[in-house]
Amino acid sequence: MAKTIKTAVSLPLATYRRAESLRHKAKMSRSAVYAAALQSYFESLEVRELEARYAAGYRAKPEDIRDIEASAKAGAALFAKEDW
Repeated sequence: MAKTIKTAVSLPLATYRRAESLRHKAKMSRSAVYAAALQSYFESLEVRELEARYAAGYRAKPEDIRDIEASAKAGAALFAKEDW
């Protein structure tokens, strides 16, 4: 059985009303709505971290003209095989 904890949070009234409207339409419990919202937020943080790491890597080693030409050549070769 999953472990849970009960907590209280304070929300702006407009946010609370939107969440209540959403949960009624979706037929979800209040706990399910807030758990899903937090999970989505955590996932967005992970995506932002990955994007930041990608950008830092690109800044450390940006593409040069040889990389771009090789990609263009490979793409052209793949498209040439297609029966248009």
